[in-house]
Amino acid sequence: MTRTLPDPVRAARRWGGDPLTPFLLLAAGALAAAGYGHVLTWAMIGGLAGYTLSGSV
Repeated sequence: MTRTLPDPVRAARRWGGDPLTPFLLLAAGALAAAGYGHVLTWAMIGGLAGYTLSGSV
């Protein structure tokens, strides 16, 4: 007895196994982060400053 998967499950497995999937996800993340570059920069500077001032260094 073989088990057949529903079409949405097959489509998700096919899309998840595609070699371009990581590239597309990273590209989408880069485009999303590009709009918030100034916010992300200040967040990193603030995090590093807090780490330094806490005596963790």
